[in-house]
Amino acid sequence: MAPGKDNMSASVSVLTQRQLDKFVRDYRIPMDLHPVLPSEDEPIYTFRQGKFPLYTRVWKFANYRIPFSRFLIRVLQFFRVHISQVNPFGLSHISHFELSCRAQDRRPDFKCFSGVPSPSSDERSSLKNWKDNFFWLDDRFLPEDMRWRFKDQSMSFDLDEDFVFDKTLARALAAHQSLIRPLPVQVLLLGRLCFSWSHGDRKWSVIRWKSDRTIMSLRDALKVPSFDVFDFDLENQDEDEVPLMKQVASSAQEIRPLAAQDAAEPSAADGASYIPTPTKETAGSSGSQAGKRSILDDVDDDPEIRKLDEALQYRPSSASLTSKGATLDLTPNPLV
Repeated sequence: MAPGKDNMSASVSVLTQRQLDKFVRDYRIPMDLHPVLPSEDEPIYTFRQGKFPLYTRVWKFANYRIPFSRFLIRVLQFFRVHISQVNPFGLSHISHFELSCRAQDRRPDFKCFSGVPSPSSDERSSLKNWKDNFFWLDDRFLPEDMRWRFKDQSMSFDLDEDFVFDKTLARALAAHQSLIRPLPVQVLLLGRLCFSWSHGDRKWSVIRWKSDRTIMSLRDALKVPSFDVFDFDLENQDEDEVPLMKQVASSAQEIRPLAAQDAAEPSAADGASYIPTPTKETAGSSGSQAGKRSILDDVDDDPEIRKLDEALQYRPSSASLTSKGATLDLTPNPLV
C-alpha cells in the first residue's frame, strides 16, 4: 500500500526484515531499544504504547543518530513540538546548525539559532517516499515531557527581554556556510551528532586530504563540495587526554532505563497505542479536540504544522532585535 501524501495515518511501511537488520547494524541502533518492524497493514498512526516510529530515509537526510543530541531536544522543547511532527527539512536545519557550531570549536548557542540566519548555503526542496520506510523503537531515548503541538496553538515565538546572542559565533557561522547533505559518521562524531564509535576510546577520527595527507579542520572540510577528496584516518590519543567518548557523552540526550527488565514487548495485537490529547497546559485558547483524530493527519493537513521547518528557522523581526540591542550585520561570504 502506497502512503498517501496528505494522510500519514494511511501510510504503512514497506521496509523488509533484511533491510531493517542492515539499518540497525549500519547505524548501530541499540538493541535494548527493541527495533521491530510494523505488521504489513499497520500504519504509523496510532503509535504503539511506549514506541516511537523512526523513518530510515529521514535518519540519513537529517544526520541524526541515537541517542539524540541535547541541543536537538532543547530546540524541540522550546517550540513545544514532538519530533514526529517535524519534517526532514526542519530536522536537517537543527543538525546542521549544531554541526556548524562544533566546527567553530564552540558549543551550539541556542540564542544564535533563534536569532541569526541559517549557516547552510544550500537547501533541498524534496525528499521523496520518506514516509513508507519506518520501524518501531522504544521511546526511552526521548524525554518524557516531549509535547505535541495542536492545531490551535500559535506558531509565533519571541525572545526574552534579556536576549543576547554570541555575535562572534554568529559572524563565524555566516562566514562559513556549508552544504546540507548526508554526512559520514566520522564527521558526525567530530560534530558531536554521533555518540557511538567502534574504534575504542583512544582512537580519534581525523580528516586528511588525499593529495598530500595533511589534516583538515572540520570547519574547512564542511565547505568542500565533495568528500571524495578526503580520507578519514585514525589517530591515537595521548594517555593523559580525556577519552574520546567521555568528551562527547555530555552532548548526548540520556536514554532512560527500562521501567521493568522483564517487560513484555508490546505487539500490534495488543491494540495499545498512544493518542495524545490537549491538556490545560498544552491546549490552545479554543480548547482543541485534535487529540480525537490522527495527529499525523494534522501534520500534513494543517499548513502551519506542515511548514514547521519555517518555524524552526524562525527569525525575530528587526524591531525585536533592535529593542534588545542585538542587531548585527550578518551578510554571508560566498561559499568557496
